[in-house]
Amino acid sequence: MRPSNTRRATAACLGVLAADRDRLTIATFASGGRALLPPALSRFVADHPGVELTILEREPEDSLPLVREGRADLALAYHFDGPPPARPGDRSGLDWAPLISDPLRVVLPHANPHARRRSIHLAELAGERWVLGCMKTLDLLRHYADLAGFELRISCGATDYLFAQSLVGAGVGIALIPSIALTQADDLVAIPLEPPSPCRFIGIATSRRRRGPAQPYLDALRCLLMSATT
Repeated sequence: MRPSNTRRATAACLGVLAADRDRLTIATFASGGRALLPPALSRFVADHPGVELTILEREPEDSLPLVREGRADLALAYHFDGPPPARPGDRSGLDWAPLISDPLRVVLPHANPHARRRSIHLAELAGERWVLGCMKTLDLLRHYADLAGFELRISCGATDYLFAQSLVGAGVGIALIPSIALTQADDLVAIPLEPPSPCRFIGIATSRRRRGPAQPYLDALRCLLMSATT
């Protein structure tokens, strides 16, 4: 066979292999993907090396529609206080499997007078300035500040929890950070809030209607994610 024919034959074979390869697309929010996905994915890749994975970084308002429309097979997502984004018998088209509760902690620099507390009520932080690590927490924090009877003073509205914690370390303000997004910085402390306190609830969303040949792999990955958090 001539070299050109050999190349064409090789390319054709690779094309067939690629067409036969199972694919899974996973949508995840950043802090959840960083903390929860790697242990499950390392096991999954070892057990199923022929599955082609695509990871999309998306917030729940974008990842859940992707699953509903069939453009993602699974979404690692979250909701704050209140009902989950999908419940049995609703019209969401999704199944929701709860994974973990992710309570939000107050992050303070060591120099803060409250830094040695084992827990604290939000009302005791009325005089502080706040750094937001995610703009979604603004309404949540404002709601709990209203319950505590004070008005928020915002120093920075960031979109990254790591950046927000670096600003806390620099003395810009204090922050409300989900537990799985906490860093191990020596100059910071994370203190639980006394009730009533906000929480983030993390779970897995899959399509209720769309099942294909890759479904066994999807089920295996979902089981790995759930076992990694128990």
